[in-house]
Amino acid sequence: MSDTPFLLPSVSAAEALALAQSGEAILIDLRKPPAVARDGRRAKGALIRDPFTFGHDDPLMADERPLIAFCVHGHEVSQFASALLMVHGCDARYVTGGFEALVEAGIETETAK
Repeated sequence: MSDTPFLLPSVSAAEALALAQSGEAILIDLRKPPAVARDGRRAKGALIRDPFTFGHDDPLMADERPLIAFCVHGHEVSQFASALLMVHGCDARYVTGGFEALVEAGIETETAK
């Protein structure tokens, strides 16, 4: 057994934004509903998934493009989703710094519905 820890692939907010804008990757917003309600914004063009029900049968598992998950800060929620996607053979990453970093990088937002 290796002493080297397994690190999930991550991506900077700027890189995630560039990949999503070019259509090369899909952004997945996994923020918990109360966090979205408090903030009031969504990342325009990101697919929305409820982190409490995101699971093995999601149609995203069949997409060939890289899947880039984000939550509020880029910690447990998006990292767990990335690991789940990787278990299914997906090219998955999470955004370091989460939604907050994406906003700082200039992602276009819209009012959350």
